Amino acid sequence: MIVRDIAFNQKSTYGDFLDAAEGISTNILAKRLAYLVASGVLTKRKCPENGRIIHYGLTDKGKSLIPILLEMIVWGADHGEQNPELLAWAASIRTDREQALKEVLAMIGD
Repeated sequence: MIVRDIAFNQKSTYGDFLDAAEGISTNILAKRLAYLVASGVLTKRKCPENGRIIHYGLTDKGKSLIPILLEMIVWGADHGEQNPELLAWAASIRTDREQALKEVLAMIGD
């Protein structure tokens, strides 16, 4: 959920992740963020304007998960809810996986 929200939903703060539609308890979120940082999947940096706000981003290791997430989108379109936006996105990914990856990386500032 955290990697997905950074890559596809431009979320980067604890509060952003806490507000996710799936809902996650504060203690679980804190543990997952700490684990992903310790595992080298996420970076953690203080906001220059407000040092109390922490921004999380994807490391190269974290970015290497994006192709897997793209394939999960395609799988979801084939086997899950038939959401028109999801179907269109999956069709775009199927057409040109490399371009889809480039677009996601551009959104997160590769």
